[in-house]
Amino acid sequence: MKKLITLATLLIALMGAAHAQDKFDYKLVKEIVDNERNYFNDITKLYIADDKLLRIDDIALVYYGQSYLPSYNAGNDINEKSLKSFVAEGNNKKTYETATKILTYNPVSLNALFYAWLSSQKLGKPETEVSSYVTKYLRILEMITTMGDGKSSRTPFRVITPDDQEHVMYGMLDIENVKSRNLDTKTLCNIISVTPSAKFNANVMYFDVSRYLSHTSKK
Repeated sequence: MKKLITLATLLIALMGAAHAQDKFDYKLVKEIVDNERNYFNDITKLYIADDKLLRIDDIALVYYGQSYLPSYNAGNDINEKSLKSFVAEGNNKKTYETATKILTYNPVSLNALFYAWLSSQKLGKPETEVSSYVTKYLRILEMITTMGDGKSSRTPFRVITPDDQEHVMYGMLDIENVKSRNLDTKTLCNIISVTPSAKFNANVMYFDVSRYLSHTSKK
């Protein structure tokens, strides 16, 4: 009973974070991943299966929880690097093979989801498969832009790898012009100066990259 009460308390706190963006706490996510791994795994399986009943909070748990797993290797994954090479070469077969391989151990990789989507479409894969990549990709972007508004260091867009910034900017917010990029070492936010778009009506965009920086600083 105590374990169930603890889990319920953590989930309520995490849900509250979605509605109070400046109070988001990574420690809550870490606690669920560390102490309620079966629950985390179950939610991850539902995410992989495109369960329509998953909430924004569930997607957040799966996405941010990935950064607390031993398999998390943001910015230094050899398959992610290979994926970019195959994309640059226009090799759809290798792009597809590599992207789907990445998704077996990192189901929230926006790079892998995006290029699995494009390559599977070009290779004529079943529509249900193509749609699954699109669904996951958009659900993560929706979650990131719901959990923060990106307009201050208190309410930033939170990403677990710098590459995900590009997907938020170009894949979700239709940003066309990036003027400058700077890292605020105090808030651990990338501050990006942009030309506003219809979906983002500000000149400066904040991305919390603390999980990525915390991981790379240990190497």
